[in-house]
Amino acid sequence: MTNEKQPLTSPCECTLYLVRHGEIETTGILAGKTDIALSAVGREQLAKAINPLPNISRCVSSPLVRCHELATQYCQQRNIELEVESNLQEMNFGDWDGETYQALWDMDKKSDLSSIGDFWQNPWQNSPPNGETMVNFVSRVDHWWHNYLAHDDLLDTLVFTHGGVIKHLLARVLNLPIPGTVHMTSFDVPYASVIKISLYRDENRKVWSKLML
Repeated sequence: MTNEKQPLTSPCECTLYLVRHGEIETTGILAGKTDIALSAVGREQLAKAINPLPNISRCVSSPLVRCHELATQYCQQRNIELEVESNLQEMNFGDWDGETYQALWDMDKKSDLSSIGDFWQNPWQNSPPNGETMVNFVSRVDHWWHNYLAHDDLLDTLVFTHGGVIKHLLARVLNLPIPGTVHMTSFDVPYASVIKISLYRDENRKVWSKLML
């Protein structure tokens, strides 16, 4: 009998693909919880973005239709079970949600409450009226992230989600400061962007992540 400690699990490696939805039907609005479908252009953008990807073993989607619609089609075509994850929804912007950006900027001039400008400058101190706080948004996205990394099998995974979610996950991968706004102001995640992240879990269950350009 040996006294040597056995590894907790076998080392494994996978690739995580984060894809933002395509263009939405009504452009120029702040679409957080607002459940708006993709435009014809948006569906084409997203289809082109995901079709060249290699074999995917796991697929996860935000429940909002701009992600869920094509995620469902993708899984049906490849006979993969789709996991719908509410924690991957975009931020709930409360009273601002679904409003045009122009209307929101006009509100800035008339309201003594937190404005959209205040929010963009420091979302940690200025929450959308009747909306989600940044702390709550980060908490739920982190909950999904930690559960994903703790899964027994790290599988090549495609995630259909939103710009704000992707920016926060990138901040985690790159060890950027949270609370912080660097990732929010420095990252541009256009429609139908595909972000590739390599994940390696060593024999002690520690997961190492690397952004692939």
